[in-house]
Amino acid sequence: MSEILIDYARLAKRADEFGFRRGEFLELKAGLRLAEELTGQTMATPESITWIDSLTGMTGWVTGDPVDGIFISVPLSAAGVVAVRDGSFVPAWPSLGHICCEGELCGGIYIGVYAGANKDARRRVMMAAGVIRVDGFAAVPCFARGATEDGKRSMASLGFQPIEGGLSDLWGQEPLPQSREDAA
Repeated sequence: MSEILIDYARLAKRADEFGFRRGEFLELKAGLRLAEELTGQTMATPESITWIDSLTGMTGWVTGDPVDGIFISVPLSAAGVVAVRDGSFVPAWPSLGHICCEGELCGGIYIGVYAGANKDARRRVMMAAGVIRVDGFAAVPCFARGATEDGKRSMASLGFQPIEGGLSDLWGQEPLPQSREDAA
């Protein structure tokens, strides 16, 4: 299994190119409320996301003022990848052993939610998701749950496929092939 060190400065720079910033508590609260409205499902609490973000340095992202988009990404340890695959990962309050804390090796990424309130916000969310996946996390697997039919279609457009077993409605993408220039 491949593991990477996350380049946090590069990640923040790439996110900023699409109008994303690490969310403050109230911004995360607004973004999660938006995600609940759009998906019809209960999301993790802003307290949980703030806690996870404080450990990982990269979990809660928002765009817009007022917030019109949210992107929740949880870097996983190698044990976290196994937990996602076997269904023991708890997205709202993951075990410390399942997350990749800032500075530790990352074995994969779990996307908690990505959502936008309007066409422009959805475009920013999708562009950020695709670029950051390829640019920062190509060497590790990526996972998300198919909460809605629109979400499943958007994941399929990014190359994700349904995964049997593990969390319900789990979708994933194995590590992406590296070009020869990247491998050198």
